[in-house]
Amino acid sequence: MTAGLQPAFLVVKPRVADPNMIAAWTDAVSLARGTILAAAVPDAVEVLEPGTSHTGLIIARFAWAPDLDAFWAGAAPLVAALTQDSQVLAANGLAWEGWPGHMVPTIATVDVPAADGPPAYMLIEGTTFDQARIDDYRDIILPMLRARGAYYPLFELGGSVRVLHGVWREDIFAVSRWPSAALAHDFWFSERYQQTAIPTRTGAGRFDVQLTTGIAG
Repeated sequence: MTAGLQPAFLVVKPRVADPNMIAAWTDAVSLARGTILAAAVPDAVEVLEPGTSHTGLIIARFAWAPDLDAFWAGAAPLVAALTQDSQVLAANGLAWEGWPGHMVPTIATVDVPAADGPPAYMLIEGTTFDQARIDDYRDIILPMLRARGAYYPLFELGGSVRVLHGVWREDIFAVSRWPSAALAHDFWFSERYQQTAIPTRTGAGRFDVQLTTGIAG
């Protein structure tokens, strides 16, 4: 991970379709100087990977980790409204200056097209069984993201995810940001992804992948 200013991300995965609960989280994050990137009940979240555990999604970014920690210190009333099988996860994002020397597309290394609508966010979680094949898979997909103006604000592979609520035992935790949901679909349902990328990783890992339209970012 690069040195420098690293934003901190909070991802909430509620199991219940309660817009009032979503609104309570978004209001509290905003008051704590966080930015809500996406906030959706389960019906507004699309499952891309078969077998994915379907949830709502709140994705929030704080300028740095102490702001997230200060928010979390007063979040008990919000957590009380979550079911036990919901999850709240925190992790440091990629520094604003990018990830020098690494091929992972970041905001500093991707030409993001001008927005004509809301962005979309893809949450990727999983566990690797065969690292060499997963490396081959990444070699296929990362140029595909870059070509569509997509990048990773969060890309955590080192086990530094903080589980603040619920149970989480994966080793991959990433959020990719897309200029639009249409471009995310163009990637996921492309012939190259479906016929080359997926067979490359089949049996080499287990993944949950969800997509939702964003609010900001």
